[in-house]
Amino acid sequence: MNIKYLYKVLAASALLLLVLNASAEETRIYQQDSAGNTQYHKPSAVIQKDGRIVETDSVGNKHYHKQQYQIKNGKIYQTDSVGNIQYHKPKGVIKK
Repeated sequence: MNIKYLYKVLAASALLLLVLNASAEETRIYQQDSAGNTQYHKPSAVIQKDGRIVETDSVGNKHYHKQQYQIKNGKIYQTDSVGNIQYHKPKGVIKK
């Protein structure tokens, strides 16, 4: 086996693992119908590791221009497109 080919395969594998690990840090929220079937073809949302909630399309592209939210200290705040919390807007509370 050619050593250059082996290095290319190892580099590609390492890159793939980095990509998979990066996407694993985000939690995706899908819509469901009344029967409990997941609606993968409809818009969903992603909870990023910093607590920001961003809407995505069915393919997974993030829509930063749409309303975003931030989870902070058990409360859900509305944010602007760059992530600044809008304290003057209504917020939600997370209860267990």
